[in-house]
Amino acid sequence: MRGRTPVIILLIVALLATGVTSQFAFNRRNAATHRPGQLASSDTGASSLAGMNSYALALLLGGLRGPLVMMLWSSSEAQKNEKNLEDFDTKVEWIRLLQPEFDTVHIFQIWNKAYNISVQMASLANKYATILDALDYARKIDRQKPNDINIVEAIGQIYFDKLGNSAEKDYYTQRVRTETQWRPAERTHPGDIGWRRTRLDPILDQKGNLLPELTKPRIARPEGLPADSEWNNGAEYQYLEPYQPFPYGVSAFAIAYNFFKQAQVLQSVGKQHHIQLSSMVVDSRPALALESWARDEWTRAGEAELKAFDKPLPSEPLDKQMATASLPLNATTTHLELIDAALYSYQLIPRLCHDSIAEFRRHLLSYSTNFWTYMSHIDELQAIADLTQGDHDYLAATRASGEVRRNLIQSAEHSYTAAAAGFRRIILKYYVDQPILDRILPHGVTKETVEKIPADQLQTLLNRVQQILAARPAGINPHTEDVAEYHYYIDRANLRLAQIKSVK
Repeated sequence: MRGRTPVIILLIVALLATGVTSQFAFNRRNAATHRPGQLASSDTGASSLAGMNSYALALLLGGLRGPLVMMLWSSSEAQKNEKNLEDFDTKVEWIRLLQPEFDTVHIFQIWNKAYNISVQMASLANKYATILDALDYARKIDRQKPNDINIVEAIGQIYFDKLGNSAEKDYYTQRVRTETQWRPAERTHPGDIGWRRTRLDPILDQKGNLLPELTKPRIARPEGLPADSEWNNGAEYQYLEPYQPFPYGVSAFAIAYNFFKQAQVLQSVGKQHHIQLSSMVVDSRPALALESWARDEWTRAGEAELKAFDKPLPSEPLDKQMATASLPLNATTTHLELIDAALYSYQLIPRLCHDSIAEFRRHLLSYSTNFWTYMSHIDELQAIADLTQGDHDYLAATRASGEVRRNLIQSAEHSYTAAAAGFRRIILKYYVDQPILDRILPHGVTKETVEKIPADQLQTLLNRVQQILAARPAGINPHTEDVAEYHYYIDRANLRLAQIKSVK
């Protein structure tokens, strides 16, 4: 304790000096501008240490900045562990101002708020608001240090992992969808004293398009950059622009994809390197985010279809696939707005799947470590694209007539047939052990070339697999749970094909 006393005294003196100097500058400026009672601030209107910029603090504190940061770190972490969050945000802001050049500090504090602090909140609304605090912190750093791969990646990670995939994801994803839609301008803003964000700012206009300021290019493309090279043009939502309009709001995974793609391009074109993540991880995330976005739309489409035809929502996600599988082509409903919502998502999913496939293929050109894992993603995405294209055309046919209806039914039949074959090939390729494959595959066909097997022979091969497995003791199949999902999708496709056959 004796050794700390001089340091504590020096810190107190430094803080007092900071206050005196700040007040002196405040009074002189007010006297010069004749605007008493107003203190300029870089981030808020509050008259506090947090209102000073990093350069001013460095000048005022000099060599005492290091000890003060250490004290603030220790104090803030102790408060977090004790679940005492009074003035916690203020201390984090001071740390940010005192260590603005260290990305590791910012990455930790973004993660700290989004994960450690949010879980201490009792209500979902307060958890969500705390996650938004983390995003505000990240955006503040992004404005100070634009195009920093570490910060851009951290923003994407909050949308992907915390808002999109956490235990509370159902609540979070719906709020993101709703709050990104247009709404009238609010009276309060981040400059108001005592203001705290409780919801996201809208990013869409009344037509569902991204606000113009969010897609405006701000960085000129270098003249020597190859024509086929990607480039971040400085627009905040550059990579979402091709997908607009968004009539039902923007998915958390879509926003994650936008920032993950920025980070990937900063790495591959800008030659930046993330200080914590491997280059392979950064490069793979745009593909994974697109895949998650497609699955998110798939969930929304299925639920809208169920509600449109007054079907109860099953508790198990896969049961939703079967609840409408036998829907007849002459089915009618008065909930046309729900049909529109389902058709929007069903139409978007195949596009997202194909874009995700393209991203995975781009990634595998440079990183082949996870080749088989990502090839399974590619095969599954293609089968999902076929299945959901069939769902779109089938559902659209229930509202169409004449030649349009016939064309939609024919297209649905083609897509469902391709989807069923695709999921069967996935089972053979990834979920049947090699010794069994050696017994059942036609001569010259291997696991890598199951695409050569005609579609009408695939089910026969799967039946033989089941016979071999059934002959084992207790009929053990180590992949039963893995393939159950694909059987649901095959069954849905087959039931829809049966409906189509019944009207021909």
